Amino acid sequence: MSTSPKHIRNAIRYNSVGLFMTDSPGHAPEKGTLNYLNRVQTATFGVTAVRQNIPQIGSDDYLARKIISQPNIDLSFQYLLTDGHEEHILGLNIASGYAPLEGTIHHNINEDRSAYFVVGEEPFDLVSYYRGENKFLGADAAGFGNCFITNYSVSASVGSFATADVQMACSNMTYECVGDFSFYRALADAAAILNSEDFNDFDFIRYQDAGKITLGDDQQKEEVSGVSIPSLDLTGRASIIDTTGFVFDPTVYQSATAAIAPGGITVEVDNIEFGGPIISGDFVGNCSRGHANVQSFELNVPFGREDLYGMESLHVYGRELKFPQMGTLSLELLTSAFETGNIKKMLCSDREYEITLRLNNSCTISCLPSRSKDSFMRFIIDNAKFESYSLNQGIGSERSTVSCNFTFAISKYHGVFASGSFPNWRENRCTPSQKHTPHDFDITRVLEDIDAPEELEVVRVLDSGNAPDIDIERLK
Repeated sequence: MSTSPKHIRNAIRYNSVGLFMTDSPGHAPEKGTLNYLNRVQTATFGVTAVRQNIPQIGSDDYLARKIISQPNIDLSFQYLLTDGHEEHILGLNIASGYAPLEGTIHHNINEDRSAYFVVGEEPFDLVSYYRGENKFLGADAAGFGNCFITNYSVSASVGSFATADVQMACSNMTYECVGDFSFYRALADAAAILNSEDFNDFDFIRYQDAGKITLGDDQQKEEVSGVSIPSLDLTGRASIIDTTGFVFDPTVYQSATAAIAPGGITVEVDNIEFGGPIISGDFVGNCSRGHANVQSFELNVPFGREDLYGMESLHVYGRELKFPQMGTLSLELLTSAFETGNIKKMLCSDREYEITLRLNNSCTISCLPSRSKDSFMRFIIDNAKFESYSLNQGIGSERSTVSCNFTFAISKYHGVFASGSFPNWRENRCTPSQKHTPHDFDITRVLEDIDAPEELEVVRVLDSGNAPDIDIERLK
């Protein structure tokens, strides 16, 4: 019986919807966390039936029209890039902070997740629900089970923020109201308070060996309400999970990065070795010198898969990544100079290019703590090869443009490497009062509470006998 409140909604507005993602595997999440996807700009999903029509000799009509496999369920969304947190939530292999790059974004990908598209009341912002007393109770929740990424792309252009587009293939879909699904969960917290090791507490009965007082099996669980798990157990012939679910209390990560403006984006690539329009550098060229001003780029990274079917089930039991695959990078530039060369050289010297896309902070004043980096995200292609370019010039157009395309092979160890600056929470007392200082300068700034070292250990106190000589004038 439904316990959630009923609301009248005239239309679905963008401020009342949100997209949430669990960890993996979808049917039994390892951590049981539910994360809100930030900065989502668009979201699209659809369902297509997979059916086979059966004709027969002796009739001009179909004998039957039968469903032969699970429907094709697609989920697509676009969001503004920040610090790599969303990529981490999606399960991509992305390095955090100063961690080294270990494999491409395809390497050890943490996939098979559940997603929820939640719709709240029309006049209210959905992000404010998690602060309320009833949380998301009564909101509509469309659940997507066993979500696997099939394509990931990043793009940016002059006049707009950097964005990412994600396409996912899913195995199941549910519709329900948050709070209508009831299930039992373990009383882990309640069992912990019955630990009798504290001998100063005389309110508990203590065992001789400082053991733990436990409840009976039927008393170690509590009934809660939330949403069901839409994912199926793909290893168990796509069985439905109806004994557990999620209490809809998501984690809402607030990145210190609102969005990445084009002024902080740089594309590092060598000019084409056999000549042609310059695509990198300032004051370069042979007959004339000029600039290569990037206007836009689009990095497309496919996650092509093989759907595995077997007898005794109409559902896939796996979506294995296929290797190798081919990715693409497209650049659009304003160019004003050429480098000399001969196209024939390409026939015998088809070199690989290393291309780096840096998505940086474009401001000189920042309220980020010192542990934050100027570079919010970075993408490195280690094996790109030139594919094509074209120069476009027409009457009435002020500038000629060059479109340059590269391709790169994708495997677990070659292709696209990615890193981000997450986790980097937005501080409540953060104010734009501190300027970025040179990285090789000795004294940067006085530490404040919001960016003081978190694990500071005092070894000894300096006195007059061991105090260092400090030039006071340098500190002024």
